[in-house]
Amino acid sequence: MIDDAFQYQKEKMKKIEELFCSFAEKMKPYSPIEPPDQVAKRLNLNEVDIIKLDANENPYGTPQIVLDALAKGKYYHIYPDPAQIQLRESIAKYVGLESENIVLGTGADELIDLLCRLFINPDDCVLGFVPTFTYYEHVITLNRGRYIKLNRNEDFSIDSDQAQKQNLDQVKMVMLCSPNNPSGNMLDESILDHFLKQNVVVIVDEAYFEFSGVSYVNQLKQNDNLVVLRTFSKCFALAGLRVGYAVTSSKISKMLLKIKPPFSVNVAAEIALKTCIKHFSYFEKQVNQIIETRDQTIASLQKFKELTVYPSKSNFILCKVDGIPAQKIKLDLELKGILIRYFDVDLLRNYIRISVGTPDQMESLIQELSGILS
Repeated sequence: MIDDAFQYQKEKMKKIEELFCSFAEKMKPYSPIEPPDQVAKRLNLNEVDIIKLDANENPYGTPQIVLDALAKGKYYHIYPDPAQIQLRESIAKYVGLESENIVLGTGADELIDLLCRLFINPDDCVLGFVPTFTYYEHVITLNRGRYIKLNRNEDFSIDSDQAQKQNLDQVKMVMLCSPNNPSGNMLDESILDHFLKQNVVVIVDEAYFEFSGVSYVNQLKQNDNLVVLRTFSKCFALAGLRVGYAVTSSKISKMLLKIKPPFSVNVAAEIALKTCIKHFSYFEKQVNQIIETRDQTIASLQKFKELTVYPSKSNFILCKVDGIPAQKIKLDLELKGILIRYFDVDLLRNYIRISVGTPDQMESLIQELSGILS
């Protein structure tokens, strides 16, 4: 009898696939970057020989001063401060505002998700200008929002007339990126000013601020509806520790603190972050070196007739490829252990994006490109 009852209950149970949320099942996955150890294994190369120019990371790695601070950490067995008091104070000094204006998360990615949870009801609209960071669409869709995409101009600037004529009745949030990823160009302040005057939340992603030197945090004093996002993954070489922060009005920061996971920024990230800010001059020198290398690399890339090279205010360079598939360039470089991004979508048909590495790494890139494009 017991076996019969068990068999009956088992037959009644649905297959696990039938229990998945239909919404999530239909979603397209976000395509992250393959880690270098896996690439090396796949290509039968040594990991140390991989030149990683595909994710806009700091090519100089995490500095010894940060590694030493992590080695001396005492409280890895204790939960981090859910109120983020010391971290918010440290970043407030760096930004030039008050700690009440700061909220931290597991990278800027988590903060984008939290902002969507805070403001987006099902079918609310978010306005964005493409091409831009593709994660925006992924997380907006995941939060049941609708992403309205307006095409950028050929030079990847935002069309002012188009932006001002856009009906915002159903729009709850506007996503802007400065410098824009993957094009590297800056947001025109007049565009920002227009949206700040509207009844919408305006998010400006400044992940690459340290390379551009241009920020809009000064607008916060007059605009409660502005959120500026930044990260420690790029300039500060902490991509693996996942820590980012939002700079916003106290009204929004209180709500973000209310809904965020309590321990999302781990103790190791806390130590590393405070060390980076304390030694900012160290990273400032690296930023200057990366900018110099970027400009030299742009000059070298412009010599290839197959490449249209776009100006950049970030630590990456976007190129349109003519006469050869961009995918071939990507795969041929990969065989040599050099990793770049390539795009084959409507607005970026046959483009490549190259992160700026060390001078030696960029010299290797140019040499290999010469062979591929000759």
